[in-house]
Amino acid sequence: MSQVKTTVTENATKDKIVSIHCIECKGATRHRVMVSLDKTGAESNAREGWSIDWSDRYQVIECQGCETVSFRHLSWFSEAQDFDDDGTTERIYPLRNKDAVSARPYHNVPSNLRRIYTELVDCFNNDSPTLCAAGLRALVEGICAQQGIVDGPVEILAKGGGTKIVRRDNLEGRIAGLQEKGLLTQPSAQTLHEHRYLGNSAVHELARPSGDELKLAIEIVEHVLEQLYEIPEKAAALHRAIARREK
Repeated sequence: MSQVKTTVTENATKDKIVSIHCIECKGATRHRVMVSLDKTGAESNAREGWSIDWSDRYQVIECQGCETVSFRHLSWFSEAQDFDDDGTTERIYPLRNKDAVSARPYHNVPSNLRRIYTELVDCFNNDSPTLCAAGLRALVEGICAQQGIVDGPVEILAKGGGTKIVRRDNLEGRIAGLQEKGLLTQPSAQTLHEHRYLGNSAVHELARPSGDELKLAIEIVEHVLEQLYEIPEKAAALHRAIARREK
């Protein structure tokens, strides 16, 4: 009959320094283990002469540069070992890699738009590009809805040749409506149109956008959120401060 033994040890690796990729510093930095919990176990059968061993090491770690706190989990299983692998798996949360995106801490963006934004960043960091692209489309639609844009002028081909302007209430029209109301510059509106195509392709054609394409798209959407919500509030706060000083 086999026997199972487990042990739990607290803070065995506390204050240990490990090199981890920091999601804020964008590179490998020194991290200090603040708190740790180690759980080890073994199942053995002395009569049959076999043993299976495992361990889970949980650590709260802090970057010694930017002081960002992360969670690290090291798991080991004896049966997962081979010539090229010692059986250890490392997981760090929030998930990160050299191309990871850090969600910006917006304070004036409406909560529903912030939620979509953070979710699409999570999709990017979790290697879910199709969902990330769909999230970009949803965010653009949310921006239009929050700004009260229901339609806008769209240039289309005329039957007799040439082009004409018509008002459309689809996403293309609403993006044009943002520009029409002076909420976006022409280059920014064109950028949002490109996001619309990215989202359409991902959702309807099940396309897989490249990481570079998505990362650039996220950066531009961040610029739009900054332009529409953060900068006006910062400008208003500056005007209030000047007015108080001049009284």
